[in-house]
Amino acid sequence: MKRNSAATFLTPALVILLGGAVFSGWTHGFRAFTNFSAARIAAGPIPRKAPPLIARDQNGDVWDVAAPSEEYRLVQAMYLNCPDACPIAMSKLGKVATILAREEMPANLRIVSISVDHDAPQDLLEMWDAHGAHPAWTMASLTETNLDATLEKLGVWVFRRPDGIINHGLDTYLLDPSGTIIRIYTADDRLEDIVADLRTLTNPKREPSPNARETSS
Repeated sequence: MKRNSAATFLTPALVILLGGAVFSGWTHGFRAFTNFSAARIAAGPIPRKAPPLIARDQNGDVWDVAAPSEEYRLVQAMYLNCPDACPIAMSKLGKVATILAREEMPANLRIVSISVDHDAPQDLLEMWDAHGAHPAWTMASLTETNLDATLEKLGVWVFRRPDGIINHGLDTYLLDPSGTIIRIYTADDRLEDIVADLRTLTNPKREPSPNARETSS
């Protein structure tokens, strides 16, 4: 009886231990739940200057997305071969652009999807067309060889898997005309709140929305 009892106890215990080991490996040591926020915190509190983001867009033009400009820039990481998260996140950006355009798209706001995988301009153009070819939305690829160092400075977590999948943060960064990061919208933020906040920021004469976010890190 004692032997059977021990076997009964050890079997589920071993299953739990083995399952825990597999799960730990899958989440890179249980960090999958906190890596987005950890990368955000490690990059420093906001407001802070964004790192140079030299990128080639869907038209083949090279420019620094973070350079001083007359525009606010809403920046989010993506890549075209992403099988799941990127299409969803890009769809949300498209909805932001569509909702803003219903009244009048702010002339001083540009939405920028930045590829973390050196996607070619022609491929970016095709994706841009597929998402409605919105004139205020640009798709571009960072031109540096070591993309991860730049993304880390921005606050974007990146993990390049052996199978070619690139796990990365889905936070959206709002840069003001000086190139300073003044907002970080997370994947959990409501679409309506993001739109209201953008309208208030890009139009100082507009009455602030009661749901507009405070600047936070």
